Amino acid sequence: MSASPGPPPAGLGPHPAGLGRRIAARLVDLVITGAAALAVTSLVIRTLPGAADPAGIQPLPAVVLSLSLFALYTGYEVIFTGLYGRTIGKWVCRVRITAAPAPETRSRAATGAGTGGAAPDPLLPGPGEAPVPVAVFKRSAVLYASVLFNFVPVLGMIALMVSAYAVVSVFTSPQRRGIHDRVGDTAVVGGPVGSVSS
Repeated sequence: MSASPGPPPAGLGPHPAGLGRRIAARLVDLVITGAAALAVTSLVIRTLPGAADPAGIQPLPAVVLSLSLFALYTGYEVIFTGLYGRTIGKWVCRVRITAAPAPETRSRAATGAGTGGAAPDPLLPGPGEAPVPVAVFKRSAVLYASVLFNFVPVLGMIALMVSAYAVVSVFTSPQRRGIHDRVGDTAVVGGPVGSVSS
């Protein structure tokens, strides 16, 4: 006899998405954004002088390429999550990004504390609701920091380690919230394709 999964972790609303689904969703998104990134990279190489040699790329094309790719990756996440509550990969794999405010934020919002007894802030999403675009941007910025600082020697390596730790931290968190989820006050939860909160 198998045990039931039990209640969701406190404050997260729906159950955290399974790791297999999260990995599959990320791979689908990487294929989509990777194809777009190849087009952007090709455009930069063809149009900016000093961009053709990856080993000796000049500062201007390196900055343009880093900013363009960072905008592409984070924009993809922010736009699709803002419109549909999930990216294409998350839609295919039946998972979605939701708000998961920090406990102190959640308790203040629920009680009106710190607002002079005023009603809770209607702009602050509750657990399980679609996150605000700023939260998704923060989450994505942690994941793609290595792209932004790719051509800055020491900073690029630090950013790469932060991005790698963000991915690994999903596996070590009991609530499956990586460092990027904690920075953005988000969670990735399972749910049917049609259950997008708006």
